[in-house]
Amino acid sequence: MFRGLYTATSGMMAHNRKQQVLTNNLANANTPGFKQDQTALRAFPAQLIRAIQTGSSDHNGPKSPYIGTLHTGVYTQEGIPAFMSGPLKETGNSTDLALLDEALPMNPEKGTLVFAVNASDNQIRYTKNGQFTVNQDGILTTSEGNPVLNQNLQPIQVNTKEFKVVDDGQILLPDGTRNGRIWIGYTEETRQFVKEGHGLLRWEGNPEAGPQAVDEIEGLNNIRTLVKQGFIEQSNVDVTQTMSEMITTYRGFESNQKVIQAYDRSMEKTVNDIGRI
Repeated sequence: MFRGLYTATSGMMAHNRKQQVLTNNLANANTPGFKQDQTALRAFPAQLIRAIQTGSSDHNGPKSPYIGTLHTGVYTQEGIPAFMSGPLKETGNSTDLALLDEALPMNPEKGTLVFAVNASDNQIRYTKNGQFTVNQDGILTTSEGNPVLNQNLQPIQVNTKEFKVVDDGQILLPDGTRNGRIWIGYTEETRQFVKEGHGLLRWEGNPEAGPQAVDEIEGLNNIRTLVKQGFIEQSNVDVTQTMSEMITTYRGFESNQKVIQAYDRSMEKTVNDIGRI
């Protein structure tokens, strides 16, 4: 009797977790470079049910016809970032840079371009958020103060906001001199990224298979348009779709809640009425 109670409880927990992911997506609908998380409800391993008929048998022994399977509950698979490109928004700020995934010759949904930054633990992290600034030391950083890295994976010293970034990532200072190139990487294994907050992505896969600089990848090293200055890539969250999914998820939570209430009434009747007999 209690098996259904546990199944309904797992359904409530799964829908609650999915609602948290959707809420986080909605809260970051205006965060530059944010990639929405996608979740899926998965069933626990099913139990095979068969009837044991001891009164009849064949040459292989007692017949045990299959009845079907019984699922014991569901769980929510943790959110996986979806790296579809978001729309570009023109800001006019020289420190705002947008990566152009649509310039890739392969399917943009299969791989993505990223910037490299130096995190607080001196380890390399990646980001899609190109809303940068120049700190008091003249270094190009993220809004959280993480230095943006150049092609040699070193902080970029610009000393002024009056610099230009050409389409391939080359940096031009006001006097016309070149100041290296912003490191722009590419990877097809986007599921190996783990969000760390503040727009940073940590690579969890094989370090040797991590994002590579586009100028080192055959087929990408001749692309001349990778980044656009004065623009930012907006979040790829579809607000209308997300709100619709939140309503559907709430209805699923409510349905499981009603199942538990039905079990509660049944147990109450069992204890108070049947127990008197």
